Amino acid sequence: MQPPFPCPVKTWHNDTYEAISPSRPELSAASKTIIIIGAGSGIGRETALAFAAAGASRVALLGRTEASLEETASKIKEIGRCSPMIQVADVTDENELQKAAASIGKWHVLVLCSGWVVSRFQVNVKGTFLTAKTFLPTAYHSNAAFLAVVSDISVMPATHLPGLSSYISSNLSQAKIFEFLAAEHPDIFVATMHPGMIDTDNFRRTGATAENLPMDNVRLPTHFLL
Repeated sequence: MQPPFPCPVKTWHNDTYEAISPSRPELSAASKTIIIIGAGSGIGRETALAFAAAGASRVALLGRTEASLEETASKIKEIGRCSPMIQVADVTDENELQKAAASIGKWHVLVLCSGWVVSRFQVNVKGTFLTAKTFLPTAYHSNAAFLAVVSDISVMPATHLPGLSSYISSNLSQAKIFEFLAAEHPDIFVATMHPGMIDTDNFRRTGATAENLPMDNVRLPTHFLL
């Protein structure tokens, strides 16, 4: 489709496409252990499903609510390629994260999808710091990726988004933490990704409505993360 905004590229995607499909052999996650933090819903859940479809051997699901993690695990089992592992943990609680890290052991890919509009700095900043502190020591350092979903709404002018100061500031802080992690851990691939316009619970909490915006299918960012 044609880009809805001024754009430097000719092709614009709002949904997944062949080059990022989990079925592509070069995107296989076979023999890999994947950790998804914030796996109980939205982008986190769909990211877990994408890695399961790509053949991951283990997908560890982290989140605060066991019931929602169980729902994600059930969907992974339907794919039938790996056995999900549930770890109930709050990213702002270092002790809970340490228990989860000890239980999971070595990992190849960690995707941080947790984000909360209410407890902005606790989750986006403290949670990111504690996740890095806890899990980086157990990464396969020669073949690991530490990724985060960070909305680029944080770079928009403040005059466009009054009332979202703490959310936007915490997103900017989170992105800066990842910038330093990349510099300080050159043996690990570290990156943040803007997910696009995805209709999630957090999206709705900002007061936005999907009906008036050029929305994207959640498969677009989650398949891109592969």
